Amino acid sequence: MCDVSVIIPVYNVEKYLKECLDSVCNQTLANIEIICVNDGSTDNSLAILNEYAQNDERIKIISQENQGLGAARNRGLEDASADYVYFLDSDDYIELTTLEKLFNNAVSNSSDVVLFKFKKVDDNKNMHKRGIEFKIDKIFGNIDYDNFSFTYKDVRRHVMNSAFSACLKLYKKELIEKYRFPEDLHFEDVPVHVQVMLEAERISFVPEYLYNYRSNPDSILNSDAKGFDIFEVIDIVENYLKENGHYDELEDEFIFFKIAQILVYLPSTDCEEYFQKAKSEFSKISIKNRKSLKKYALKGYKLVLKSNNYADYLEKTNPKQNENIIQKTFNKFRKTGN
Repeated sequence: MCDVSVIIPVYNVEKYLKECLDSVCNQTLANIEIICVNDGSTDNSLAILNEYAQNDERIKIISQENQGLGAARNRGLEDASADYVYFLDSDDYIELTTLEKLFNNAVSNSSDVVLFKFKKVDDNKNMHKRGIEFKIDKIFGNIDYDNFSFTYKDVRRHVMNSAFSACLKLYKKELIEKYRFPEDLHFEDVPVHVQVMLEAERISFVPEYLYNYRSNPDSILNSDAKGFDIFEVIDIVENYLKENGHYDELEDEFIFFKIAQILVYLPSTDCEEYFQKAKSEFSKISIKNRKSLKKYALKGYKLVLKSNNYADYLEKTNPKQNENIIQKTFNKFRKTGN
């Protein structure tokens, strides 16, 4: 049996796919399987996959009609045979020691999930300002993380207000296979992240930047029309918390999560319909502990409720200041590239 099953959904990424595959095929942890799910690509992606598969017997190609990222990940998971599973987006790449470090940490700690950090890079491999990351080392300090595990109770903020991406975690298969990524829905990482963080009995951490995230202008989160899906995602998370007895304990964290996520997509959708939906959702919120909210989230929440419509909201907001606030929110609460 191999040590790690690497699942790579692939859709029209011919420009970046070779770099992604090179970063996996040349891992220092060689005992892996590489499951590439071609999600109906119409460019040269499938040809590139076939080329690599001819030279590396660890690569398995699954082709399906385009069904989206969540469906592609779920399909790859069905064929995973290792005890641990890692998801990689095909327009990004990982450091050559990533899987070895994550796997060794997981085995040493008997972990259900291993968290780690990422950095943003451009096409010239220049590093840019990092988005939100797991700052577990800020909580526990400089300790031996290869012999240390914890639960969500120790890192409550990271349950709903942290890096959601599936690519920033190594999962024990018996845990991740209990959940399915939502299909036909963007931001599918979010519910699974919350579920895994709450249900994992042992979480561990590698305090290194092992993932290279490339900002792709064609990615889902850079498409203005997708913001409306965040309302459904928030509902999924809320229902899960209530059905599994976590809501009362994590109510403050959930309210912060809900406000922050809605604010992120308000400017990108740039329409009255989204604004009115946001205002309606904000009107349902009862903030019991204002200190649990960051100032920008509380300010945005109040501003939406005080505005009659989207035009009124824009008039009340300094354009430059609003741009900076939203960018800060985006960087703090999203690892993009889904």
